[in-house]
Amino acid sequence: MEAVLGLLVISAGVSHGLETSCDARQNGSQCYGALGGTVYLQLTDNMTYHHYSFYKGSTAAKIEILKTKGTLVIRDTPIKDRLHFFINNGTFRLNNTRRNDSGEYLLEKYDSDGKSSETRELQLFIEAPVSSPQLSSECLSHGEMRVSCSSEGDGPQYSWTLDGQTLNDTDASSDNKTNTITLKKGLSGDLTCTVRNNINRNTVSRRISHCPVLIYVNCTLSNGTKISEWVNATGNTLCVEPTTVTTESPTSKTFTVISLSTVKGDSQDVEYADVRILRQEMRQKEREAPAEVEYGQVNEACGPQQPVEVEYGQITILEGPRRKVDMPEEEYCMYASVRKGQ
Repeated sequence: MEAVLGLLVISAGVSHGLETSCDARQNGSQCYGALGGTVYLQLTDNMTYHHYSFYKGSTAAKIEILKTKGTLVIRDTPIKDRLHFFINNGTFRLNNTRRNDSGEYLLEKYDSDGKSSETRELQLFIEAPVSSPQLSSECLSHGEMRVSCSSEGDGPQYSWTLDGQTLNDTDASSDNKTNTITLKKGLSGDLTCTVRNNINRNTVSRRISHCPVLIYVNCTLSNGTKISEWVNATGNTLCVEPTTVTTESPTSKTFTVISLSTVKGDSQDVEYADVRILRQEMRQKEREAPAEVEYGQVNEACGPQQPVEVEYGQITILEGPRRKVDMPEEEYCMYASVRKGQ
């Protein structure tokens, strides 16, 4: 028996979900209805003045659903409350369709003597419509992009276009009819995924940009942090530890050492002052020019006034490691007047 595909018309139902219509006036028609929706089957042109019976099931095991012989009689079956028959144009309607509504149906015509004069069969398939698809994408290691299109429903079929043009083998490396494709390196534009089945179709579009080339890094930093991931090859610094340069400002300390001795004289005591400045720099040493010779007169400020002689001393700047200098425990309060000389 030759199968004939009936004309399928899909519209948005107001109260019963998706509505589908099928011309089943040819023997062997295949019709589809949306799960939970409404299906219209055009069985014949007019049944008002003819004797017809419509059955669920094959010829060997069939259950009468309705019959017409001048008037319409609807049999008591599980679908009785969900069907309606338009006798004037021979259209059968089934609401709130279910999975078990799928199967073979049989329309039989009888002559005036009640004998079967014509038999027509049809196949009804109740399927879930496809939902609005969702796109997801990821960049691969060599700049390719893997894109997936997901949708719920029975028997979805997918097609892809980029900027309105169907993708070919030079653009994508996988079957164009699957829900996942791999775009070649450098492709960009408006990518559209269309998903359809025997009930309906939906599309989704997204603007895509080409992927960068990725490299895999696997390292352990000095602080113990482990890094293992794909990263953009351009400008990657994940496994490069920053170099920290610590600059220490040179420090210096100055120590003044004064040693005094007293020589009795006619009118004053002579005191020899040996003054040295010790300077230490921590990082870099800069040699300084020899200091000028200074002549200083040192007088005691605390205690009895004693005549002192002038002592000519040379101030010397010494560089080198830090020296520990023992300072006298006894503190002297002193003042000095200094004049420069050669």
